Amino acid sequence: MADYEVPEKTESRRERVVGLIIAAIAVVLAVVSSLGHSTQNEQILAHVDASDQYAFYQAKKERFFILQTSGDIFGLFADRLSPQGAARAAQVVLNNLQEMQRLGEEAKQIQAKADALMQDAARLERKAQVLDLGEIALQIAIVLCSITILTEQRLFTVMGVITAAIGIAVALWGILLG
Repeated sequence: MADYEVPEKTESRRERVVGLIIAAIAVVLAVVSSLGHSTQNEQILAHVDASDQYAFYQAKKERFFILQTSGDIFGLFADRLSPQGAARAAQVVLNNLQEMQRLGEEAKQIQAKADALMQDAARLERKAQVLDLGEIALQIAIVLCSITILTEQRLFTVMGVITAAIGIAVALWGILLG
């Protein structure tokens, strides 16, 4: 007769339950991790947009000061110009003043937009940090539940589930910060 071996039962019911708990925590971890990464990307983009706005603001201010300086130069030499040259210089100075006023108003609007983008980036940074904390708690929960399989002590499962609940609560808090 042929020898038949009966395979040993390698998993107990408790190990299967712990495995399912670990799988559920891993799914939540994947979602929280993805949300955290998306939030960090949004934060980076907000910083880049704010930086672009500040550069645009700086360009407006530089143009403002160039116009101001050229007007000052025309003012210094106006008495040395012919009547036609003085009239032309006065027109240039007047045009410069109008342009300076427009640039000043635009610069204020650009700075306000850049400041708003920086505030948004700061909010996104706080949100990402909270999501990171939730992610860490979920990773610890998986480790604790895994220890249950090795040690067969139910205490680690309980600690893992509690840690996972804390991680989920922290992640929800991070989501609500948005």
